[in-house]
Order: sequence, then C-alpha cells, then structure tokens
Amino acid sequence: MRNIILVNPQAGRGAGPNLCRDLLRRQPQLTDARIIDAPDALQAKRELIRALSPTTDTLVVIGGDGSLNLAVDALLKCSLGKQVRLCPISAGTGSDFARALHPRLDIDLACRMLTDSRSRPLDALEVTWPDGSSRYGINTFSAGVAGLVSATMASRATRSGAAYLRATLSAFFRYHACNCRVTVDGRDWHEGPLYLLAVTNGSHFGQGMRIAPKAQLDDGLAEVLAVTPMSRLLLLLRLVRLYLGNHLGAPYVRYCRGQTVTVIPTESLPAFDLDGEMVPVGRVTIRLLPGVIRLACQDSCI
Repeated sequence: MRNIILVNPQAGRGAGPNLCRDLLRRQPQLTDARIIDAPDALQAKRELIRALSPTTDTLVVIGGDGSLNLAVDALLKCSLGKQVRLCPISAGTGSDFARALHPRLDIDLACRMLTDSRSRPLDALEVTWPDGSSRYGINTFSAGVAGLVSATMASRATRSGAAYLRATLSAFFRYHACNCRVTVDGRDWHEGPLYLLAVTNGSHFGQGMRIAPKAQLDDGLAEVLAVTPMSRLLLLLRLVRLYLGNHLGAPYVRYCRGQTVTVIPTESLPAFDLDGEMVPVGRVTIRLLPGVIRLACQDSCI
C-alpha cells in the first residue's frame, strides 16, 4: 500500500476520525490510502505491520505519543524507517514529541508537509532487555516516579490532561526514591537512589514537562537526566522548574549526553515508561539510533 493512515479513534476525545475525514477531503492523493483505525493498540500494530511494504511512500499518524510510538516501532521492525515518510498530526492528550517538532503540529501543517517532497532524518530510541526482546521509541524512556504515573494512567479509562495532573501529584506524594545503577557509554554515571531518570530524544515528556531543554532530534545523542531525592515539599516546589526547563544547573539534577545508557535496578521499581506507555521493568539498555526515521517536512515549518 503506497499510503497508510494510522488513526487512534480515541485520541483527543474522539477527534481522530474527524481529522482523518478532513485530511482525505483536503488531500485527494490520499483517497486510496489504507486506513487503520483499530481501537486496540495491539490490533492496530498487527494491521500496520501487515500493511507496510517496500512500496509504501507515506505513513500519516493521527494521535498522540502512543500512536507515534506504535508507528515508529512498526517502521523500524520492518526495516522501513529510512524509506517511508512519517507525517504526524497531533491529536492526543499527550503529544510531547510534537512540541519538539512544531508549536502546532496540526492538519494545516500536515497538508503542507504532504504536498512537499522534502524530508529530514530523525533519531530514535531502541530499548533492549537481557532476553533479547526490544522495543523502539521516538521520544523518552523514563523510570522512577514517571513509571508510577504511567502505571496509574494505564488503569484509568480517561487520559485527559486533568487526569494526568492528578496522577502526577498522587505519584509525587506516594513514590519513594529507589536505588539503581546507570552507565552511559560504558562508564559508571550514577549509583544510588533516584527519583526520576529520563533518557530522551525529544525535549518534553509528562504532558508538557520540558525535561531536556537542550535536546536536538537529529544530533545522534540522547539527553540523560536524573533527579536525586529531596523532601516532598521541595519536590513540589521544584516541579515548576522541571516544567519550565530551567533545572539543568540545579544541585538535585544530574545531566549528561550519550549514545548508550544501561539501567540496572538494585531494588524493585515501578513500571518503566516509553513514550507514555508501560514497558517491562528490569535491566535495560537504551541506544540512540541516529537518523533512522524519515520525517516529512516543509522548509518553513519543520
């Protein structure tokens, strides 16, 4: 199939299907596109992998970070990341990766990108477990309190911004710092308690937290940040700095850049998080893969 449109029918409180119809009306070249709108993520991924082929030209993704993660994972597992143009349309409550691309990654911008033949390379993340299993991501791998938030949200019927904020505040009061060892490019970087660990390609996660203000999407390096333990009162006060992105010089934050990060928990941790989705806990290695995704772009926009 030459063109594929992946739609999350639940994204943006059901806005996804309406955006898809609007896109087809405005882009006649997509009228023969294969539309994948399965409500279940596993089913959507199976259908996408079956639809992708060496003849696929463009994959439009209408949804949030979870939908984009599903698309990137499928593209890279099919070895088509550098061939198929990826065109995201932000429609989810959690669209943190879109914030690093453009302030408003909407259908108007997508139409301009689709009518332009240009593209640019993007980096991606590969997360690997000791049993050989792996998962690809586009934005952020996180552990610590972020994993607890992810586990809380997974059990809730709605993923609105208000629900996410309530889950975040609840996690901040319930979570206690857990011990783990972190290596970066083969060198010991941290050993001890951590409140939050983020290995990120993009600049934002957690529905707007500007966790990595220096992040570049195509520089071949991941941003690695750790927040060390502090009192609950200080944590709530400093949460504002994390959202504003002016925390890198703070004494409670460790920061570096690298290509390969290994996380070795030395005690039980809540769920790990990849692009807003829960992934298995345990020893993991996160690698930054340079330029493996081809993003549709328009010179004046992205």
